[in-house]
Amino acid sequence: MLYSKIMVPYDGSEHAKHALEYAKGLAAISDVKIAIVHVVPSGVMGVDQIGTEGSLDGVPFGMLNYEQYEGVVRAALDQAKEKVTENLAGLVEDIADIVTIDVVAGTAPAEALARYADKNGCDLIVMGRRGLGAIRGMLGSVSFGLLRSTDVPVLTVK
Repeated sequence: MLYSKIMVPYDGSEHAKHALEYAKGLAAISDVKIAIVHVVPSGVMGVDQIGTEGSLDGVPFGMLNYEQYEGVVRAALDQAKEKVTENLAGLVEDIADIVTIDVVAGTAPAEALARYADKNGCDLIVMGRRGLGAIRGMLGSVSFGLLRSTDVPVLTVK
């Protein structure tokens, strides 16, 4: 068996959906688990819960204790996971027994994805690439950043 756990970064784009389809094809030919991972930018984490003034129930965001802050972050991640799971419903129903959907927070998506892959024993990353032009090179900025941030092989799909 070549791979045992494939990570598919997912942002809802058509490129991410193509990558998921490719990963499903790889899973069909061997005993593979697929981890679909969505990154929530930590800079906007919990803005709905904390309000536009940066407070939770009138307490400035910087003065929240650890448990309150953790609750805000957990609520934002749970809300994001619910949306991603709904978005993926039709795409993963045929592989529900081998797929997990995770949502992580990070200031830089590439670094958050690299940490997830390393921490969770992923041995291949299959991701979409946008190819946004010569300035960013042939790959999108997240796929390019991920290539530099991990030793896990990265397969990009357009």
